[in-house]
Amino acid sequence: MHTETTYSKKMNAASTKKLFESLLGDDLIFAYTGLVSDSITHKIIELTQLNIDSKGNFFKLKNKISFLMAECYQNVSRHGKYSVEVSSLSDYQGAFYVRSIPDCFFIASANSVTNDVIPSIKEKLEKVNSLNADELRLLLKQVLAKGKLSDRGGAGLGIIEMARRTGRKISYDFVPIDSKTSLFFIQLTIQNPENKGIEQSELSLEHMKNLYAMMRAENLIVLHKGDFSENSVLPIIHMIEKNILRHNDQRVGKQKLYNISVEMLQNISMHAEKSNKANQGLFVLKQQDGHSSIGTCNFISKQGEQHLGKHLSKLSTLTKDELNELYRDKLRLLIDEKVVGTGIGLIYIFRKTESVDYCFSDSNGNRLFSIFVDI
Repeated sequence: MHTETTYSKKMNAASTKKLFESLLGDDLIFAYTGLVSDSITHKIIELTQLNIDSKGNFFKLKNKISFLMAECYQNVSRHGKYSVEVSSLSDYQGAFYVRSIPDCFFIASANSVTNDVIPSIKEKLEKVNSLNADELRLLLKQVLAKGKLSDRGGAGLGIIEMARRTGRKISYDFVPIDSKTSLFFIQLTIQNPENKGIEQSELSLEHMKNLYAMMRAENLIVLHKGDFSENSVLPIIHMIEKNILRHNDQRVGKQKLYNISVEMLQNISMHAEKSNKANQGLFVLKQQDGHSSIGTCNFISKQGEQHLGKHLSKLSTLTKDELNELYRDKLRLLIDEKVVGTGIGLIYIFRKTESVDYCFSDSNGNRLFSIFVDI
């Protein structure tokens, strides 16, 4: 596996901006690597539904997409039992993706499997991929009656349902990890009914594999490019609070990581310039060697850039003691006098992080604001 875009070994504001630009053709990208759980999947579905609502082009398919996301997650759980030998390797604990472009919606997952089960999985997938809609319906009845899809065992009802609901072949691949295990990628494609002639499934599977490789190389746990309006931010906040921090072995700094994540997400929600009624932006969460980093990038108006630029320039010159004093002053204004718009969130970020890197830049005539912090 390889990435088509080269990323720096140490991410910063410039590389975060570069990553955002590489994803501009996508309406939505959400990628999560790590322990995949019911609650993680629930929040990803909630986030996806909110992005579909804001964009609108897959609104009629929202329920189908949610069902298929749940089925794809069950695939990770179902085959996870084959991954005992590599369960201790955090790099291969699993991954879950959703991606939306104007004509197609993609759902994908990755998980490690032992090589001895690959023939069985392939047999089931090739079986359903060879059948048309009527044949799939008949196969479903047969499996429900007999409880078996192949001689190797396993009903395969989820695979049949995924093929039936999408009406398309299921894309998949196995990438060797070592002599005993492989990464199993599976992707579902939901076609926009108004653009039935477009075929992008295989290209998108490669896109997902490249994204997975990049996230592993950069130690990214969460990557979200999409709408960051207020409602869309909440599922990500809950995901970090209820899942990522719960499984984080580093007890010290959990609350700080959560608070900074909230401030960074709210910063996009507040400062991003709306495009097609959506606050388009990028959020990435990185964890490596017990340390966390967060990067964001979003479009910004020239007026917003001037205001934000002055605020950031001032904060960059202050010591930690001066930042603490300024924070207390702004907090008093907020609590005692109900003064809003004091920029207290950014002050908190500068106070509580090891380093803050930011930049304003041009992208095809639009202005971008990127910020990357080490915690």
